Amino acid sequence: MLEHTSERSEVTETERRETMIENFASLALEGMYPTKQDIQDGLAYIEGRVTLEELLAKTLEPFRHGR
Repeated sequence: MLEHTSERSEVTETERRETMIENFASLALEGMYPTKQDIQDGLAYIEGRVTLEELLAKTLEPFRHGR
């Protein structure tokens, strides 16, 4: 996993790609697989269109409202 440090202001596209690969691989090891939406969201993160914080907030939003 990538560590956030105050010295590092920007994560590279390669690092974002590696993060998504690791996350999807971790899901697969648990017998779960990303949905089409998960993949689209992952690509948006890799391409830098959303931040990891935005992606996490979107993912957790339904759980915050008990859905």
